Amino acid sequence: MFGLFRRNKVQSITGVLSHHLVLLSVSEQLKPMRQVDFEMADQSLEEMYEWISDLDGYRWVNGGHYDLSNSPTGQYQLHLSRFLGSEALPVVLTNNSETLLHSLPLLSSQHKEIGIIHIGRQFELKASLEPVQGSAFHFALSRYNESRLFCLGIDQTQQDERTFEYAEDLGCDWMTLSECSFSQRFQVKHQLANYLSHCDEVVVNIDLPSLYPVSRLERGSALDVQVVSRMIRQLLISGKVRQVQLVGYKDKHLYSKQTKAILHELTQMFPSNNCAA
Repeated sequence: MFGLFRRNKVQSITGVLSHHLVLLSVSEQLKPMRQVDFEMADQSLEEMYEWISDLDGYRWVNGGHYDLSNSPTGQYQLHLSRFLGSEALPVVLTNNSETLLHSLPLLSSQHKEIGIIHIGRQFELKASLEPVQGSAFHFALSRYNESRLFCLGIDQTQQDERTFEYAEDLGCDWMTLSECSFSQRFQVKHQLANYLSHCDEVVVNIDLPSLYPVSRLERGSALDVQVVSRMIRQLLISGKVRQVQLVGYKDKHLYSKQTKAILHELTQMFPSNNCAA
């Protein structure tokens, strides 16, 4: 009725096999995104399942496509909650980090510490009266006292002093872009392990444009995908990951070799998470 599954009819949620990856795509128009950009994002994200389902021969479960600007948010949350309640791992492709705000009410509990691990160049802590692009973790931390944020890959050249002070006031942990280089991979592993020891469950948010250089002349501005793959491997082996969210909407980011590497890591590592346990 609401056009939630225009991609094709979603597979029945009942009977989802254990150890499967479920792909859901979500589009939502938040300020200051223009209508034309939103329409492009909606179309690109809706078509992603066809491409992903052909990668590596891995059989992804089709969780459906959700346009949250033109359909009830509750429908998306209902389907996501059923996947979260199974042994499948939801992987959400979206054009905004703020989509995570629809997941947190389903995961939040007074008896659990929820870790949010954000892999990207920006803190996304914009203080606003309502969710806008760049405000995801401001709302996550202000609404859910039991959540904690760890940012990996923060580009110091793109932040002002006030943002660092606000992140510190909110109790955030972070490592800068230079601290997440391949030469620092063992330090990254140590810091990530220390963070995980304080969390009962975690959700992972990966900003796909941050894996891509800002320009051809600024190769050092991109997160090393090898390091990000190692992060994903460590996180999944911990057994604490409840959801992975990949954020982007431009074709050059969605269909990049970096995104393909991330998806490959997910298909390789998620089954070993339960086998190792």
